[in-house]
Amino acid sequence: MAFMKNIVKRWKGLVSGNPVYINKKQWIRRGAALITGEGILFILTHICYEDIRFLLLLQLLLFPGAAAYKKREERRKRKQYEEGFREFLRSVMTSVQAGYSMENACLAAVSEISALYQEEENPTVKELRKIASGIRLHIPLEELFAAYAKETGHEDIYEFAVVLEITRSMGGDLVEVMRDAVRHLQQKMDTKEEIDVLLSGKKYEKNIMLFMPLGILCYMRLTNPRYMDCFYDTAAGHLFMTAMIGITVLCYFWTEKITETEI
Repeated sequence: MAFMKNIVKRWKGLVSGNPVYINKKQWIRRGAALITGEGILFILTHICYEDIRFLLLLQLLLFPGAAAYKKREERRKRKQYEEGFREFLRSVMTSVQAGYSMENACLAAVSEISALYQEEENPTVKELRKIASGIRLHIPLEELFAAYAKETGHEDIYEFAVVLEITRSMGGDLVEVMRDAVRHLQQKMDTKEEIDVLLSGKKYEKNIMLFMPLGILCYMRLTNPRYMDCFYDTAAGHLFMTAMIGITVLCYFWTEKITETEI
């Protein structure tokens, strides 16, 4: 469509001069994750090697740990985008029914969402404020929503932008379009929650199985320490411990992939 050609150009012009930053709470969250990771590695070094020098080797585990943390943060953000966009559409729909134009309804909805969520806690607020700024610069609403979809990577927002462009250019019931979008988002979120509830028991069992090798190792060390000396005094024992840690990490990512739900 024609409006998609100018999205990147005009959106870059809109957000230029606004540096990407990490707020204080994000720094605290990331710092806490790093400290927690180092603490886990220290405990793991003591349990599996009893030699602090192996802590340097286990630093390699920070890379897959950072990848897992990043993926979890992306899932959290995606859920926040879905919830925020759903509430935004509900607010816009109410304003349009009250007689507001689409642009004024969006401005009113942005103000309402900004009061409902804190920008530091929910990234939706920051993105919606870009839409409000674009409306004041008289950028077509269709382009703003398409750019919003590109920024968030959310296909439901992109589909809404396409439908909005068609509806406004050819005529249609905007209220019904937004009602269908809200209904679709709600059904999608409800389905995902039901799947997560069904998988919660399996995820709990998965976590128990992943910690089982370390649990057995700790039990053996407490009940019969001399029996475990061969694992700490020989190169073969160190290789065995390293292999156990590596297999456990691989199993973690494998099981995460199996239990991951995308709708």
